[in-house]
Amino acid sequence: MRGLAFFFIGLIAFSWLGCGSISREPGLIKVLPHYLDQYGRHTTGVTLVERDMYQLELRKDPAAVHGVRYNVNWRGNAEMTVRLELRSTKAGVAPLILEQTATPEGGNTWTPILIDLETYKKFGQSESWRVTLWQDGEQVAEQASFLW
Repeated sequence: MRGLAFFFIGLIAFSWLGCGSISREPGLIKVLPHYLDQYGRHTTGVTLVERDMYQLELRKDPAAVHGVRYNVNWRGNAEMTVRLELRSTKAGVAPLILEQTATPEGGNTWTPILIDLETYKKFGQSESWRVTLWQDGEQVAEQASFLW
């Protein structure tokens, strides 16, 4: 009985402090760039270690890379436009801008933005990236790589 009382007191304190509410304010949570092989895979296994090791192999062997996918994790309460901007390591190559429109799927939403093999060969390897989240023509969030 005493344990149940402590549970309810903790639950009330948790919600009173604002920790129990889930924010629906638009925002970017995470951006994961992944190299893809000829089969469209970014990993050969199910663990994060296997994914990281395979990504390392693909980085070391550019001929094995057949595209790049940026997986963008975001939250929001309406249809959003996810914009990806990239700068190339190749000299004289103009920045690449890609957009994807997405609708929220409840909590956090993952939106993939794919760079195919032909575009990857022309553009080269990305030196830096920036992802912005747009709602009704207004930027509501931004996340960028270290070198942006």
